[in-house]
Amino acid sequence: MTGLVSLWRLFERWQRLMWVRILASIVVVAAAVGFFGSIVSIRSNWEMASTEIGQSLLGDEASVYGSLLRDNGTVVINGHEYGAPIEVLQQVIAEDGTPTDVQRIVFVLLRDWIPSWSPRWLLLETGMSWKFMGAMIVIGLAVIWTGLLVPVVTLLAIGIAGTSLFWSLGWEQWVGVPIAMAVLLSTFLMAIRVLQLALAGRQGWMAVAHTVLQEVSRTRLAMGFVIALLVVLPLLPLTLDQSAPIGQVVQAYLARSLGLAFLVAALLVLLVGCSSICFDIRDRHIWHLVTKPLGRAHYLFGKWVGVVLLGGVMLGIAGSWSFAWVQYMQSSYVPRTRVEFADQAELMEEVLVARENMFPVYEELEEGDVRGRIDQILREDPEYIEFADGDVPLGLTRLLRKRVLEEFDQQRRLVETNRDKARRPWGVLHFEGLQEAKRLNLPLRLKFRLLGGYSDEHERRLVGIAVGEDRDTGVIGAFIPTVPQHVDLPATAITDDGTLDVSIVNLTHISPPTGNEWRGPVELESFALSPGPMDPFAIFWEAEEVEIVFPDATFGSNFASGLFMLFLKLMILAAIACAVATFLSFPVACLVVFSLYAAASIAPWLETTLSSYGGGPMRGEGIGAVIQSYIEGTVRTIAAGMVYALSAFGEVQPIDRLVQGRVIAWSRIGSGIVLVLSWGGGSLLVGWFILTKRQLALYSGDQ
Repeated sequence: MTGLVSLWRLFERWQRLMWVRILASIVVVAAAVGFFGSIVSIRSNWEMASTEIGQSLLGDEASVYGSLLRDNGTVVINGHEYGAPIEVLQQVIAEDGTPTDVQRIVFVLLRDWIPSWSPRWLLLETGMSWKFMGAMIVIGLAVIWTGLLVPVVTLLAIGIAGTSLFWSLGWEQWVGVPIAMAVLLSTFLMAIRVLQLALAGRQGWMAVAHTVLQEVSRTRLAMGFVIALLVVLPLLPLTLDQSAPIGQVVQAYLARSLGLAFLVAALLVLLVGCSSICFDIRDRHIWHLVTKPLGRAHYLFGKWVGVVLLGGVMLGIAGSWSFAWVQYMQSSYVPRTRVEFADQAELMEEVLVARENMFPVYEELEEGDVRGRIDQILREDPEYIEFADGDVPLGLTRLLRKRVLEEFDQQRRLVETNRDKARRPWGVLHFEGLQEAKRLNLPLRLKFRLLGGYSDEHERRLVGIAVGEDRDTGVIGAFIPTVPQHVDLPATAITDDGTLDVSIVNLTHISPPTGNEWRGPVELESFALSPGPMDPFAIFWEAEEVEIVFPDATFGSNFASGLFMLFLKLMILAAIACAVATFLSFPVACLVVFSLYAAASIAPWLETTLSSYGGGPMRGEGIGAVIQSYIEGTVRTIAAGMVYALSAFGEVQPIDRLVQGRVIAWSRIGSGIVLVLSWGGGSLLVGWFILTKRQLALYSGDQ
């Protein structure tokens, strides 16, 4: 062991020598240029070949080339032979030889042109290799000139050794894990070192933040959180069900990786925020800091900045890794069957997108109508008739009001048949706020999950979708109850004021034809007004199961917005931890902040369950019923107060929106910033006020 320590110290001295740094810089630049230059060359050849194939498949002889590919699996274009499995080509070439998807044909024909050592995902976008080459050069030079050459090289050597060992043992799934762990740990060391250099200023708060980062590297518990996250992340892909559709696999990975990253970062922020200040007070280190050169506000702010930067580094590294792995999964996925092509299309259209969603705007029930319906229930319902002519308890009024609103809400999401021609068999969905979609002429998609009949997912029912007020024409098709489906709509149907009306026509009394494709135009009116031989069924949908979606941003920008929203939540947690630590001991501070974090996270769920808890009329007599009523009221009051105070934090759920392919709008980011200023700023002000009023010498004395 002594020999290893001596050798380590020798290498540490060598890495500080100027000629060693210059030589290492030359090696890094040459390696990056050589590796990525080869990829650029491959990309250039790929583009030339893809252009050649594309022009042939889109030219006058497209059917000739298509027939050769469909029948033989190979074709010669300008003296170059291209080929692919026939069963794959038959999925994208019609029987008459007409190519149906030229882009996919090109990709299938050229997939073997990519060497096994070359990452496929680097070849998908022009300029991607140059960007990565620049990033690798910058990172390599930063490692060399910040004095991290020896630790990083050691970690990478261990990672390469582990990769070689797993490869020799035939553990193909584990081959990339050791080197990935080494890269992540090296990135963390470099990020911390760069932040320490950036905080080497004369400002007092910068010195405090610098000290926080130093403390983390010396604290075993904190480093345990860091190492645990960076070690577990490369193992997450091994937990995925590779037999599932690619879209579901990517969604599962996004949810698990980002959820784990934020959880570990949040726990680390809370732990370090509490320990750093509590231990300074306990061990009397604060005596030397909070003096005339450094005010208490600067001290508290510096602690907060250090904790926030630590959480940001953890979240940034984990997020970057997750994004890179998602890109790798989608680019390395090569569909071979019709089902796999559909899975790939779903991935690109439903997951790796940033879509805005609009829900229907329904008619609201007037307050007078609500009261009238409550009075009607009191007069007609035997359960409540005793309250018809007397005072109605507040709890009963609240209960009946909820019942009336729920029944009205269900009725406006119900479309019945007209077997006896007594009802109009359609419902109109009104959408607003689509001005931007109309201006950009963005493609619209109506997504719905209908319930009809007995809601048997093995049955098929008929439904019509019409745009606007005119229900004479539209599209008609079979839907499967409980199964999500969609129909594409033209942006031209949006009015100048950004509204769109869509009619749902109930055709469940008509036997659906063979096949479930959507077709049109179809005279819906004639179908709807003709009684069918089958028993009629109503169509129903849940409140958020019908929506209009359209693309609003790229997945990359949306992913960055999601990480920023998570970072804002970490800023709030860091402020609360620092504030609580100013007047509580470490164990109590940890208990408080962890409890607040858990309560804020479940507040949205608690708000949902609170509506169905208690609140009804007191049934029964005696002291037991009275006590029960008071207990329910007390619990309800406490829970309502907690929901009011903490629900804003729990409602910030960017991971869910990323997984669902929904855009994280600027309004949500603005709300998050306001939350940081109110919660975070308020917590720091409280902590500063308490810190200024405390007699730290008395508090830190022998106890």
